[in-house]
Amino acid sequence: MSARVIDNLRKVEIFAGLSDEELAQVARLCKALRAPAGQTIFNEGDTGDELYIVHDGTVRVMITTRLSDGTTAPSTINTLYPGQCFGEQALLGGAARTATVSTNEPTVLIVMRALDFDALAEHNPRIGFVVMRNLARDLAYKLNASNLLLRGNIRWRGDELGKRTGG
Repeated sequence: MSARVIDNLRKVEIFAGLSDEELAQVARLCKALRAPAGQTIFNEGDTGDELYIVHDGTVRVMITTRLSDGTTAPSTINTLYPGQCFGEQALLGGAARTATVSTNEPTVLIVMRALDFDALAEHNPRIGFVVMRNLARDLAYKLNASNLLLRGNIRWRGDELGKRTGG
């Protein structure tokens, strides 16, 4: 695996605190996926067992929202850039995907299967501990942000959701 892949892994929050040797062990689990612009990586509700890291390009994260007339439509909630990851809940075991993710442009993703990560964590418990601790912190942050959003204390970037729902 190239030094550039390890550099990208170093930027990913869930891998913060791993040594270069540990990052190299993680990198050996990864495969590259090249995707053209507009390709759906996965859909909201799909099952999945892979973590994705943006290596080159960008992806759009969308959720289905209910509009004021009762219909539903996809709403973009985030754009992810190199060094950012998605699908991280797969590392916790088989949860349904909570969003749809598609590429904005030709994109290279680094893909890691949860089963491969589990085997690495069994072999090197420190890697498993650090990643799970970071993942727990990230999910706690997202849960707190969602709670604030539901209470009306913050709004989605660009306030797209608020405009569509009258909020």
